[in-house]
Order: sequence, then C-alpha cells, then structure tokens
Amino acid sequence: MCTLLIVEDEEILLERLVKTVDWESIGINKVIGIDSSEEALNVLITENVDIILTDIRMPIMDGLDLAEFVHSRLKHPYVILMSGYKEFEYAHRAIKLGVVDYILKPFTKEEVLETVKKAVEKVAAEHSRQQCLDSCENKNIIDMVFDFIFANCSKQISLNDVAEYVHLHPVYLSRLLKNKTGKTFKEILTEVRLKSRKAFENIQLKTLRNC
Repeated sequence: MCTLLIVEDEEILLERLVKTVDWESIGINKVIGIDSSEEALNVLITENVDIILTDIRMPIMDGLDLAEFVHSRLKHPYVILMSGYKEFEYAHRAIKLGVVDYILKPFTKEEVLETVKKAVEKVAAEHSRQQCLDSCENKNIIDMVFDFIFANCSKQISLNDVAEYVHLHPVYLSRLLKNKTGKTFKEILTEVRLKSRKAFENIQLKTLRNC
C-alpha cells in the first residue's frame, strides 16, 4: 500500500482529487492533499510519502522546483506533474529531474488513476527489490556472525565483540539474531561451544581407538 501526496493550489480540483477518486482501487491507502509546495516540504519531512502528484504552475515554488528538491535530496517519492501547459521546456526539465509521468489538464478520473497506477507499480517493484536486498544482506550478516563465533568460541566473546565485527549496533544485532534464528546470542554461543566440544571429544575418541 502507498501514500500519495497531492499538491494543487486550485481548491476545487484538489478536493475532487482527494475525495472523489477511488485511490484504494490501485493500492493507495493514504492520500494527503495540500495547496502549496512549501507545505509539501513539511509533509515530506514528517510523512513517508511514496508518490507526489503535483501541479506545475503554483506561486512562489512551482511543481518543478518541488521535483528538483525531491530529486536532489530524496530517493523517493516518485513525482507526477499536472499542467495545462505543453511547452517543451517543462517536459525537458521534468525528465532531467526524474519525473515519472506528466498529465495534461483537463484530465478524467480514469486518466489520473491510470497514470498514478504506473507509479504505484514502480513503488511495489522497488519495495520488492529492497526486501530482497535486505534479506540477502541479513543472511550475509548472520553468516558472518556464525563464522566469528565458530572461530572464537574458545575465547571470552560478547555480543558487543560480534556487533563490532559486523559493524552493527548490539541492540539491532540482538534483535536480528532473535528474528532470524529464534535464539539469543548467548544461546547460539552455547550451542556452538557444545558442538565444538563434542567434535573435539569425537576426535579424541577416534585417536584412542587407533592406538
């Protein structure tokens, strides 16, 4: 599910976009409507916005300036511009700023839904990719933790030692271990030490039998 920020200084159009479009049908569960780009900046600081639907022509700070702010300082959200102007300079600058689409006024509800839906699909794809990357990264971290414990289980090691080794905060690492393995650091360390001890005893036993 996505959060959509609509920036439009025409009060009637803003109200129609916020209240009469079936945003939930394309996967948007939260819609924030404001009438200026200045207010939009405040929202972007406090809210996790996925998509911005903004008019180009607005006083003081226009939609392209807002898109430039997003492009230069934020990875997200995706920006869609609305305008009744067809000048090439707007579209050219918009492309450079990473704007994902452009809607010409007047438009129908169906047109705006179809355009925003494309951005929703981009957001979903990005979330899926990020989850995959996070999963792979967490697996690598867990592997590094176990490698460190196996290599140092005969020593007095602590969670802080392992956290420093994998460059994570101890509290975060503790939660990650519990979430991914179902065990605490101490439980993992104890199990590794027991397995190492049993392996050592088996080696001793085989050596004695061969004498």
